[in-house]
Amino acid sequence: MLQQMIIHTPLWVWAFLAFLVYRGWLAGADRETPLLKVALIPLLLLVLSLNGLYQQAHADARALAVAALAALVSGVLSATAAGRSGITPYPDRGTVWLRGSWLPLLMMVGVFAVKYGVAVLQVLYSTYVQGTLFTLAVSLLYGLFMGVPVGRLLRILHLYRQAQSSATPAAA
Repeated sequence: MLQQMIIHTPLWVWAFLAFLVYRGWLAGADRETPLLKVALIPLLLLVLSLNGLYQQAHADARALAVAALAALVSGVLSATAAGRSGITPYPDRGTVWLRGSWLPLLMMVGVFAVKYGVAVLQVLYSTYVQGTLFTLAVSLLYGLFMGVPVGRLLRILHLYRQAQSSATPAAA
């Protein structure tokens, strides 16, 4: 059965997984990167999670509330945990230095695994996937996949703007 799932998965899905693993691997090393690239992965995770949430729970108010609460709580905790350590903004160059982390890789592979797993379960056990408990659990995961990277991105943007404003001389 596993072989059949892999064979019937479109090739672009495996290419997308390879892209996610590649970007996650790059995030494991210390690097200086343009601010736009810093936003790429959190925004990608946000879009993938919103898409998965819509497909799973677009009409379920409880599931959407669970996802929103999980995104809010994990976003606040992620922004707080990001602190200043490992983030050095350089507004004059338009870049940010980031300490390497394997969290982006885990998040990207995690959201991929949940989306892929839900799609497979939808084909094999569609009534199970439509159950309330399953929908709430998947919504919770999508909320976490939205909140953690977006919270960290907001913290990076905040530090960048602080550095930008402190680097700008006061008007006399």
